Amino acid sequence: MRAQAPKGDRIYIATLNNHIVAALRLHPIGNNYLLRSMCVATKQRKRGIGSALLSYCQKPLAEINCYSFPYDHLQIFYTRANFALCGLENTPHDIAQKFTRY
Repeated sequence: MRAQAPKGDRIYIATLNNHIVAALRLHPIGNNYLLRSMCVATKQRKRGIGSALLSYCQKPLAEINCYSFPYDHLQIFYTRANFALCGLENTPHDIAQKFTRY
């Protein structure tokens, strides 16, 4: 399967034996980024691959303001990866608008 991300998006992948097993996409919105999606192959979950991918992205993420709308059951996962819960009221307007459309 091939897919093309919108122009300006940053894509990071994790590979295992030359196969993509995880990916995340950062979408620019104004001066900020939104972590639009992160996926780990079903058979590779619970092995630390998602955590390793976010760890690998720590330097690029530290250089930008990055927001995410994680499902409730994933909040601990993202908190461990140095994301902070900030509440919608503390989120930039253009990012918050995306949340209200979900």
